[in-house]
Amino acid sequence: MSKDEIRKAIKEKRQKKNVTIAEVAKVVGKNPTFVAAALNGNHKFTLDEAKKVGAMLELDAETTAALSKFPVRTDFPNATDPFKYRLLEIIGVYGDSMRDQANEMFGDGIMSAIDFTLDMEKVTGSQGEARCKITLNGKWLEYKTF
Repeated sequence: MSKDEIRKAIKEKRQKKNVTIAEVAKVVGKNPTFVAAALNGNHKFTLDEAKKVGAMLELDAETTAALSKFPVRTDFPNATDPFKYRLLEIIGVYGDSMRDQANEMFGDGIMSAIDFTLDMEKVTGSQGEARCKITLNGKWLEYKTF
């Protein structure tokens, strides 16, 4: 099966069984954002975690095994998906400002996307509206001089 077929099969099973990402995260003891990325093929579970997810979602052996394989991250960015587009728009609008602030605070460097966590939570705004709060937390990697 292709990565897209595996991703589709997992999503269909999860929805059919009415299992949330948060529930899967609880079973494997991982952050829900990491779990969502793993279920989409952009991270991998340990063999034990993959077996737990496979049992929970009643996945076949091939699909369960795919959850613990090294991912190939080639299908992004997708600028046609509105959620992803807005994230790209945020970087387009604020990226230079964020980089300038980071350089002032930390020096010349970059935020790691490897030594990194991402959390998303639903919060209530000042007018009582639902809001999406995303926290990016990456190790600062300073550029070396030579």
